[in-house]
Amino acid sequence: MSIFQRPRRVAIALRDNTLSEREKLNFLWVLFALSGIFGEESALVAIRALSSGYGLLLAVPWIILIWGTIASYRANRQGDNQNFIERFICLTTSLSIRAYLVYAVLLIPIHFLSRLIFSSQFNVFPFLTNQLVVIGMTLYIYVRLKSLMVIAAGSRGQEGAPNSET
Repeated sequence: MSIFQRPRRVAIALRDNTLSEREKLNFLWVLFALSGIFGEESALVAIRALSSGYGLLLAVPWIILIWGTIASYRANRQGDNQNFIERFICLTTSLSIRAYLVYAVLLIPIHFLSRLIFSSQFNVFPFLTNQLVVIGMTLYIYVRLKSLMVIAAGSRGQEGAPNSET
């Protein structure tokens, strides 16, 4: 099925379970591409900012997102190769909740302190700290996602995998 199908046909294919995991992944890639083009922190903004040096800091989360999605897809494929999109959404959401809580806990005091210490509104310190926290948060989500995908897909050789919530 093409990603350009009518939404009703996609809904019917989902209901009838006729979409392959690869086709579902293609829908996810298109969603990422749309976010990358039209999103607030888009890949296009990062590309335009490459000459200033800040573009690399903006591009790293996108690189991690692509790597993490591929790695978790492969982990799922090596397991039972079922329900990748469902697992991806549920696990990413669960990990993102924790990551965004840490984001808030770290950045609110950093931004408050930087406003007290530095009087300029155009200080680079808040931007750099924000991007470093975003990079760390994105890396945490996708590294952890890959290991959780192995557990969710029931890959062989996971007898030593933790069975308690961490």
